[in-house]
Amino acid sequence: MQKTILIAEDEAAMLKALSQKIENRGFKVSRASDGEEALSLIAENKFDLVMLDILMPKLDGLTVMKKIREDEKWGKYVPIIMLTNLSDSASMEEANEFNVDFLVKTDWRLDDVVAFISNKLGINN
Repeated sequence: MQKTILIAEDEAAMLKALSQKIENRGFKVSRASDGEEALSLIAENKFDLVMLDILMPKLDGLTVMKKIREDEKWGKYVPIIMLTNLSDSASMEEANEFNVDFLVKTDWRLDDVVAFISNKLGINN
C-alpha cells in the first residue's frame, strides 16, 4: 500500500520541489500552505508521516504538532518532521518533547530529506 505524506509548507517553491521529490519515490503527497489547512487535511486523512514548516501563516508548525499529538490513537504515534530555516534551540527542544524530528532546511539536500522520510517509514532506498 502506498504511504501517504502531508507536507505543510508556506514557501510555494519549497513545497513544490519537496512534493515532487517525494512523489518521485512513490509516496502519495498532500500539500498544505498553512497550519489551518494542514489540520483540515489531517481531520480527513490519517497520514503515514507529517512534515511541518515551523513558521507558517494562520497556525505555526509547533501548534499544529501539539494538536496532532493530542490524538491518542493516530496522532500520538505518527512520525512528524519539523522543517525550518532557523536553528532555533528553543523550538528544537519543544519539538523533542513531542518525539519529533527537526531538520534545518539549509542543512539538508532534498534527496537526503526523501531518504530520511523513507527511513522513518521503514522503507529501504
